[in-house]
Amino acid sequence: MQALVSICVPVYNVAPYIEHCVHSLMQQTYEHIEYIFVDDCSTDESVSLLQKVIAGYPNRAKQVRILHNDRNHGLAYTRRISIESAQGEWILCVDSDDYIEPQTVERMYAARTPDCEMVIGGYMDQKRSGNVVMDVSRTPKEDLLRAVLEDQICRLSGKLIKRNLITHFAPDGLNYLEDRFVLFYLCGVIRHICIVNEPLYHYVQHTNSVSFTKTDYHFRCLIQYWQNVDKYLEEHQLTDAYRIVTDRKKIEDKTHLLHFCYDLSVCRKYADMFPEAEAQQPTLHLTRGLRITRFLTHNHLWILLYFHKKYVKFSLLFA
Repeated sequence: MQALVSICVPVYNVAPYIEHCVHSLMQQTYEHIEYIFVDDCSTDESVSLLQKVIAGYPNRAKQVRILHNDRNHGLAYTRRISIESAQGEWILCVDSDDYIEPQTVERMYAARTPDCEMVIGGYMDQKRSGNVVMDVSRTPKEDLLRAVLEDQICRLSGKLIKRNLITHFAPDGLNYLEDRFVLFYLCGVIRHICIVNEPLYHYVQHTNSVSFTKTDYHFRCLIQYWQNVDKYLEEHQLTDAYRIVTDRKKIEDKTHLLHFCYDLSVCRKYADMFPEAEAQQPTLHLTRGLRITRFLTHNHLWILLYFHKKYVKFSLLFA
């Protein structure tokens, strides 16, 4: 008999997207699935829409569990509850504003080898300007930690993972970079992955100025993320092996937040974050707009940065 696969879905205020997501989950060609939806106290119609879609699939109804948090806890806690409630041998995390192809679970399950611990499928970024298909055939199987640090594997959702391996969760409150946090620790123990180089998962990107806006909270999460990564690398005597990668990624992560943070007081507060990494002068992979943000912030040219941000925010409205 084929193993049970648990699809875990946190739900919070995703009314415009939840129906498309749930339809794609209910239409899976693989039969042995349990669905775990955890409502993080949504204030919109997300749960009623979820229930409406499920009602249209009576053959799947007994496979569905809808759990409710006692209060709004955030993504990290909610995803943890969904995984801890799972009974399947394999876990597939899906974000409630994304969707998957009908054959996703079947294809990923069939791709396993006897020693496989995680299956990574291809995916498609759904952008307003067009779709971008991501080729995962070059994912480095021999160095998963580096792949996570370099954002080659950067999302927990869309991966089929052995449930007994997911033992390290992001701390409550780390709702930004939560998936990178979990993946980093996960890839420290996983030794064998399989690849399905076919776009199965659809990431729906919300490229509007509101959802892209970064705040003081995002910077605090970034600091917490890198503190934990640095601690892990030090404990496992891997700091020197990954120093070039971590120095570069710290600065790139910081620059990304500075670029999409429109509160200049917050930008001033975190402009000189990660001084040790800055001192190494790493080679950075930045777009032209990010390079401008980095130059202006690094040199404390706040008036010019203010007008640059006006341009960035205006551009996002028409992206």
